[in-house]
Amino acid sequence: MAAKPSVYIFMGEDETAIRSEVAKLTSKLGDPATAEMNTTRLDAGATLDALRRAALATPFLAERRLVVAQQVTKSFANAEARARLTDFLDEVPPSTALVLIEATALEDKHWLMKWADKAAGNAFVREFNLPQGAQLATWLAGRAKELGGELQPQAAAALAQLQATDKGAAEHELHKLLAYVNYNRPITPADVEELSLRSGEHGDFFALADALSAANGQRAMQALLPLLEERDKILLYFSMVGHFRGLLQSRDLLDAGLGEADIAKQLHMHPYRAKKLATQAKQFSSRSLQAIYERLLFYDEQIKTGEIEAGLAMQTFVAELSVQAA
Repeated sequence: MAAKPSVYIFMGEDETAIRSEVAKLTSKLGDPATAEMNTTRLDAGATLDALRRAALATPFLAERRLVVAQQVTKSFANAEARARLTDFLDEVPPSTALVLIEATALEDKHWLMKWADKAAGNAFVREFNLPQGAQLATWLAGRAKELGGELQPQAAAALAQLQATDKGAAEHELHKLLAYVNYNRPITPADVEELSLRSGEHGDFFALADALSAANGQRAMQALLPLLEERDKILLYFSMVGHFRGLLQSRDLLDAGLGEADIAKQLHMHPYRAKKLATQAKQFSSRSLQAIYERLLFYDEQIKTGEIEAGLAMQTFVAELSVQAA
């Protein structure tokens, strides 16, 4: 039986696929409690000492330890530091799986790739590119099956075309479509045309949120009413909840000192949408967005129990928020 690699280099922009691959390694550590005890996660900027302590620790009630380190290459900028790191990588014991995650693909001439070439069976390198076009359509069809539904080939192609390279947005739309057909029938091209929006083109919702953040109740209601006539009200409400959840998450990231690029990356969305969310989130405090989101969840419960109709709930919500903002 061939020895398992001690160092895994996962690189590329498909964060979802990378997380899935890391989850597979985690599952091999045993039950969740054992896996948690034997897993260490290091953020970007981790020192060599931190890597060494984590990787050289002895597994507890498991065959191996898992150490996941983000963006290690950024922490080792000069030749001397890189040499110390690669020397250490040669020392990682078989009892440790050290996963180095890079947000972009490294070229063959990169110093870490040169080390991996020389490391033979001790290193495993895999590139995770975002699927596009036909690849994205194939991925969406497979993902629909994993979720217990079915996406017709032409519908998969249409959804892939609409979402371009935004895999996260495409999966979000897929969940929405599966809910729309209630998992009882295949999603058709007509369903995609009816419900899905092009990646980044969430103008109606942004117009509504812009109006609300400006305390313009009249303009907010003007933006909402056409939506109520054109869209399924339940799905529209879910979209509104999702939009304000995004605003709350964006506000929290902004408060942590992060920017639009970080919002796009961490929330897995198109940069254009991240920019719009960041701009709108700055109009609210984190506390006010939390209160708004909790109010939306309150109406969500009322809709589900039949106490209020979705359209009326949205109109009431907009009216309440406009008064509070005034």
